[in-house]
Amino acid sequence: MALIVEDGTGLPDSDSYISLTDARSYAAAYGVTLPTDDTAAEVALRQGAAYVDMQEGCFTGTRLNETQALAWPRYGAVNAYGFAIPSDSVPAAMKYAQVYAAAEYGAGTDVRATDDGKGIASEEVVGAVKVSYFDNGKTGGSVVITKAMDALKPLLVACGNNGFSFRVGRA
Repeated sequence: MALIVEDGTGLPDSDSYISLTDARSYAAAYGVTLPTDDTAAEVALRQGAAYVDMQEGCFTGTRLNETQALAWPRYGAVNAYGFAIPSDSVPAAMKYAQVYAAAEYGAGTDVRATDDGKGIASEEVVGAVKVSYFDNGKTGGSVVITKAMDALKPLLVACGNNGFSFRVGRA
């Protein structure tokens, strides 16, 4: 099934911010590897769009309508530099971040772990149960796609590094 690319109108059925052709061009220019099979690449791009949309709480503005499938386009959005983002567009940062995320999904990385994140080192049953875990019980099952998050930085205005943020502008 071909990608349905968001065109800036808030489509109810879009599943990508970038076309496969444009994604492949960007990937080639920046040394990013997408699956060579078009169907697999489209699946990875859909997963990449879902990954970058998980940051929606940190984007400024609001969706154009309640039925749009993806987080962008948005009304009243600004970037980290204080410039307004047109409400009929998808920022390039979203597209590039989606490609970086798609590369990870396409490589088979289990980005969103489905286990509880605990790796058992040993278990003992003698009267009482004793269980010990590797690394304090955490295996690091979920992955942060750093390149995607770096590409999104200009759009992550509503979330500061320490949980506090505010905008300052010139009058």
